[in-house]
Amino acid sequence: MGKTKIRALILDYGGVISQPQHPENINNMLQILNQDYSDFKQLYQSKRDDYDNGQLSGREYWLSILQHYGLEPHNSDITNLIQEDVRSWTHINEPMIQFIKDSRSRLYKLAIISNMTKDSLAFLQSHCYWLELFDVLIFSCDIGYNKPDRRIYAACLSQLEIPPGECLFVDDSAANVRGAMEAGMNVIQFKYFPEFQQALDKDFYFAR
Repeated sequence: MGKTKIRALILDYGGVISQPQHPENINNMLQILNQDYSDFKQLYQSKRDDYDNGQLSGREYWLSILQHYGLEPHNSDITNLIQEDVRSWTHINEPMIQFIKDSRSRLYKLAIISNMTKDSLAFLQSHCYWLELFDVLIFSCDIGYNKPDRRIYAACLSQLEIPPGECLFVDDSAANVRGAMEAGMNVIQFKYFPEFQQALDKDFYFAR
Protein backbone atom coordinates (compact mmCIF):
# COMPACT_ATOMS: atom_id res chain seq x y z
CA MET A 1 0.00 0.00 0.00
CA GLY A 2 1.09 3.54 -0.69
CA LYS A 3 1.34 6.36 1.78
CA THR A 4 -1.77 8.27 2.85
CA LYS A 5 -2.02 11.93 1.90
CA ILE A 6 -2.47 14.20 4.92
CA ARG A 7 -3.74 17.76 4.56
CA ALA A 8 -4.40 18.45 8.24
CA LEU A 9 -2.24 17.48 11.20
CA ILE A 10 -4.03 17.50 14.58
CA LEU A 11 -1.91 17.29 17.72
CA ASP A 12 -2.61 16.68 21.37
CA TYR A 13 -0.85 19.09 23.74
CA GLY A 14 0.06 17.24 26.96
CA GLY A 15 2.51 14.42 26.29
CA VAL A 16 2.97 15.37 22.62
CA ILE A 17 3.72 19.09 22.27
CA SER A 18 4.64 19.20 25.93
CA GLN A 19 6.58 16.57 27.80
CA PRO A 20 4.73 14.28 30.24
CA GLN A 21 3.79 15.84 33.55
CA HIS A 22 7.01 16.87 35.24
CA PRO A 23 7.90 15.00 38.49
CA GLU A 24 9.50 18.04 40.13
CA ASN A 25 6.22 19.94 40.01
CA ILE A 26 4.30 16.89 41.21
CA ASN A 27 6.65 16.65 44.19
CA ASN A 28 6.07 20.33 44.94
CA MET A 29 2.30 19.72 45.01
CA LEU A 30 2.80 16.74 47.31
CA GLN A 31 4.89 18.86 49.68
CA ILE A 32 2.15 21.48 49.90
CA LEU A 33 -0.40 18.76 50.64
CA ASN A 34 1.97 16.71 52.83
CA GLN A 35 0.86 13.54 51.04
CA ASP A 36 2.48 10.67 49.16
CA TYR A 37 2.00 10.03 45.48
CA SER A 38 0.04 6.75 45.58
CA ASP A 39 -3.17 8.22 46.99
CA PHE A 40 -2.75 11.60 45.31
CA LYS A 41 -2.47 10.15 41.79
CA GLN A 42 -5.93 8.59 41.89
CA LEU A 43 -7.52 11.63 43.54
CA TYR A 44 -5.89 14.00 41.05
CA GLN A 45 -7.38 12.07 38.13
CA SER A 46 -10.79 11.38 39.66
CA LYS A 47 -11.77 15.06 39.64
CA ARG A 48 -9.82 16.11 36.58
CA ASP A 49 -12.54 15.75 33.95
CA ASP A 50 -14.65 18.51 35.47
CA TYR A 51 -11.61 20.78 35.79
CA ASP A 52 -10.62 20.10 32.18
CA ASN A 53 -14.09 20.76 30.78
CA GLY A 54 -14.55 24.00 32.70
CA GLN A 55 -17.17 22.85 35.20
CA LEU A 56 -14.72 23.40 38.06
CA SER A 57 -12.41 26.37 38.51
CA GLY A 58 -8.87 25.79 39.70
CA ARG A 59 -9.87 26.97 43.16
CA GLU A 60 -12.84 24.59 43.30
CA TYR A 61 -10.76 21.68 42.08
CA TRP A 62 -8.01 22.14 44.68
CA LEU A 63 -10.49 22.91 47.46
CA SER A 64 -12.07 19.52 46.86
CA ILE A 65 -8.66 17.85 47.16
CA LEU A 66 -7.78 19.75 50.33
CA GLN A 67 -11.15 18.80 51.81
CA HIS A 68 -10.55 15.14 50.92
CA TYR A 69 -7.38 15.22 53.02
CA GLY A 70 -9.07 17.16 55.83
CA LEU A 71 -6.78 20.17 55.32
CA GLU A 72 -7.63 23.79 55.99
CA PRO A 73 -7.96 25.73 52.73
CA HIS A 74 -5.41 28.55 52.72
CA ASN A 75 -5.44 30.89 49.74
CA SER A 76 -1.68 30.76 49.41
CA ASP A 77 -1.73 26.96 49.22
CA ILE A 78 -4.44 26.98 46.55
CA THR A 79 -2.55 29.57 44.49
CA ASN A 80 0.68 27.58 44.75
CA LEU A 81 -1.07 24.31 43.86
CA ILE A 82 -2.59 25.88 40.74
CA GLN A 83 0.78 27.30 39.72
CA GLU A 84 2.66 24.04 40.24
CA ASP A 85 -0.04 22.11 38.39
CA VAL A 86 0.14 24.46 35.40
CA ARG A 87 3.94 24.39 35.39
CA SER A 88 3.92 20.59 35.46
CA TRP A 89 2.39 20.61 31.97
CA THR A 90 4.49 23.38 30.43
CA HIS A 91 7.81 21.62 29.84
CA ILE A 92 7.83 21.76 26.06
CA ASN A 93 8.92 18.92 23.77
CA GLU A 94 11.37 20.96 21.70
CA PRO A 95 11.83 18.39 18.87
CA MET A 96 8.07 18.50 18.29
CA ILE A 97 8.05 22.30 18.17
CA GLN A 98 10.86 22.23 15.62
CA PHE A 99 8.97 19.60 13.62
CA ILE A 100 5.87 21.83 13.62
CA LYS A 101 7.87 24.80 12.33
CA ASP A 102 9.57 22.70 9.64
CA SER A 103 6.32 21.07 8.49
CA ARG A 104 3.97 24.05 8.57
CA SER A 105 4.46 25.09 4.95
CA ARG A 106 3.66 21.56 3.71
CA LEU A 107 0.33 21.34 5.56
CA TYR A 108 -2.96 22.89 4.54
CA LYS A 109 -4.20 23.03 8.13
CA LEU A 110 -2.66 22.51 11.57
CA ALA A 111 -4.73 22.01 14.73
CA ILE A 112 -4.66 21.15 18.42
CA ILE A 113 -7.25 19.09 20.29
CA SER A 114 -6.42 19.08 23.99
CA ASN A 115 -8.03 18.38 27.33
CA MET A 116 -6.90 21.50 29.15
CA THR A 117 -7.87 23.57 32.16
CA LYS A 118 -8.57 27.28 31.90
CA ASP A 119 -5.54 27.97 34.10
CA SER A 120 -3.18 26.05 31.80
CA LEU A 121 -4.71 27.62 28.70
CA ALA A 122 -4.22 31.13 30.10
CA PHE A 123 -0.53 30.33 30.62
CA LEU A 124 -0.12 29.00 27.09
CA GLN A 125 -1.83 31.99 25.54
CA SER A 126 0.49 34.32 27.44
CA HIS A 127 3.78 32.48 26.91
CA CYS A 128 3.67 30.21 23.86
CA TYR A 129 4.22 32.15 20.63
CA TRP A 130 4.00 28.95 18.57
CA LEU A 131 0.21 28.80 19.08
CA GLU A 132 0.09 31.28 16.19
CA LEU A 133 1.23 28.49 13.85
CA PHE A 134 -2.09 26.66 14.34
CA ASP A 135 -5.24 27.26 12.31
CA VAL A 136 -7.66 25.57 14.74
CA LEU A 137 -7.40 25.32 18.54
CA ILE A 138 -9.89 23.07 20.31
CA PHE A 139 -9.57 23.05 24.11
CA SER A 140 -11.90 21.12 26.39
CA CYS A 141 -12.32 24.03 28.79
CA ASP A 142 -13.68 26.17 25.94
CA ILE A 143 -16.23 23.72 24.54
CA GLY A 144 -17.31 21.82 27.66
CA TYR A 145 -16.31 18.23 26.89
CA ASN A 146 -13.14 16.18 26.87
CA LYS A 147 -11.46 13.64 24.67
CA PRO A 148 -12.42 10.95 23.84
CA ASP A 149 -15.97 12.36 23.57
CA ARG A 150 -16.79 12.21 19.86
CA ARG A 151 -18.06 15.81 19.91
CA ILE A 152 -14.59 17.24 20.48
CA TYR A 153 -13.29 15.61 17.29
CA ALA A 154 -16.39 16.72 15.40
CA ALA A 155 -15.84 20.31 16.55
CA CYS A 156 -12.31 20.26 15.17
CA LEU A 157 -13.30 18.66 11.86
CA SER A 158 -16.07 21.21 11.43
CA GLN A 159 -13.60 24.08 11.72
CA LEU A 160 -10.97 22.44 9.55
CA GLU A 161 -13.46 21.68 6.76
CA ILE A 162 -11.29 18.75 5.65
CA PRO A 163 -12.49 15.13 5.33
CA PRO A 164 -11.35 13.04 8.32
CA GLY A 165 -9.56 10.64 5.99
CA GLU A 166 -7.14 13.46 5.10
CA CYS A 167 -6.46 14.28 8.77
CA LEU A 168 -3.78 12.76 11.01
CA PHE A 169 -4.38 12.84 14.77
CA VAL A 170 -1.48 12.36 17.20
CA ASP A 171 -2.03 11.69 20.91
CA ASP A 172 -0.21 9.79 23.66
CA SER A 173 -3.47 8.32 25.04
CA ALA A 174 -4.76 5.06 23.55
CA ALA A 175 -8.35 6.02 24.44
CA ASN A 176 -8.05 9.37 22.66
CA VAL A 177 -6.50 7.72 19.61
CA ARG A 178 -9.41 5.26 19.46
CA GLY A 179 -11.84 8.17 19.62
CA ALA A 180 -10.16 9.81 16.64
CA MET A 181 -10.19 6.53 14.70
CA GLU A 182 -13.93 6.23 15.33
CA ALA A 183 -14.28 9.74 13.91
CA GLY A 184 -12.61 8.52 10.71
CA MET A 185 -9.16 10.06 11.18
CA ASN A 186 -5.76 8.54 10.59
CA VAL A 187 -3.86 8.20 13.85
CA ILE A 188 -0.46 7.77 15.47
CA GLN A 189 -0.16 7.04 19.18
CA PHE A 190 2.75 9.15 20.40
CA LYS A 191 5.40 7.69 22.69
CA TYR A 192 8.72 9.25 21.72
CA PHE A 193 9.51 11.72 18.97
CA PRO A 194 11.85 9.42 16.96
CA GLU A 195 9.16 6.69 16.86
CA PHE A 196 6.57 9.24 15.80
CA GLN A 197 8.81 10.51 13.00
CA GLN A 198 9.44 6.94 11.82
CA ALA A 199 5.73 6.07 11.76
CA LEU A 200 4.93 9.31 9.96
CA ASP A 201 7.56 8.79 7.26
CA LYS A 202 6.50 5.17 6.75
CA ASP A 203 2.76 5.65 6.27
CA PHE A 204 1.95 9.29 5.48
CA TYR A 205 2.92 12.32 3.44
CA PHE A 206 1.85 15.97 3.76
CA ALA A 207 0.18 17.82 0.92
CA ARG A 208 -1.54 21.18 0.76
